[in-house]
Amino acid sequence: MKSITGILVAVGIAGLFSSQPALAGEGKKTLQENVAVEEARKWWGASVSTGWDSLYMFRGVNVIRFDQDGNLQRYGSSLYWTLVNVSFMPTEHDTITLGGWMAFGLGNTRYKEFDATVNYVHTFGDFAVGMGYTFYYFLNSVLYQNELNWTVAYTFHLPAGITLVPSVVYYFNLGPDFENFERGTGAVKTASSYLIARLDAGIPIYKDIISLAPWFGFAATFDYNPRTADNEAGFEFFTGANHVEVGIGLPIKINNVITVYGYGAYSYQWEGLVGTEPSTFWGGAKVTFSF
Repeated sequence: MKSITGILVAVGIAGLFSSQPALAGEGKKTLQENVAVEEARKWWGASVSTGWDSLYMFRGVNVIRFDQDGNLQRYGSSLYWTLVNVSFMPTEHDTITLGGWMAFGLGNTRYKEFDATVNYVHTFGDFAVGMGYTFYYFLNSVLYQNELNWTVAYTFHLPAGITLVPSVVYYFNLGPDFENFERGTGAVKTASSYLIARLDAGIPIYKDIISLAPWFGFAATFDYNPRTADNEAGFEFFTGANHVEVGIGLPIKINNVITVYGYGAYSYQWEGLVGTEPSTFWGGAKVTFSF
């Protein structure tokens, strides 16, 4: 369930390979010079990441809180995952990213999930808009989901190379519906949705090699998240704000290909989200190979 990651990666790649600002007399370049510039601009990129999370926290919920026998675990299951992204940049302002994410529960070894994503991002200088699609498939179960997302983000450039990126992402579940759970379809309601507003920062520590990446998020559910309730199912879907989240990451660039990243995070939810404590700490690490 990493669709937002694909979008933010796409935004980053779009900025990384964007051309330099035009100089005086740029319009007088010969046809041959223009062709050479276009050929020099990289039109594709790819990355492979693999990582571990101490908990699978997704949209405020501790997803793998139950073991393979259905018993509530005290803490929850850690997660091992691999993500592959391939991006295409048909213009310097447009990025299309295709991704695949495979995850395995380590405490709950029955939990296996595969997500396929398609995301498109267009940039207007420091402003970015995007939309995408995610297909979720939960192995060893009967659940799958189809989801759309829309993103807006803006990058502020501060002194000393510091960046601030406020963003808003809206997710909309196309189905199938949770009502058909027993015969094997959706995990949440059709036409339910989820909104998260985030503020991400980038703070250089040593050249372009080591930096800090703190973030803050505030989220709301629209019949998407379930909370505990006194009914036969033991839970109910609801609408309203449900959690806040803060964290800090430490990306370290080993070379032009390899980056390692570690993080710690804290989430507070006040709606009794199923299987999730009010306060939750977790962390993780990953290594990324970019081409």
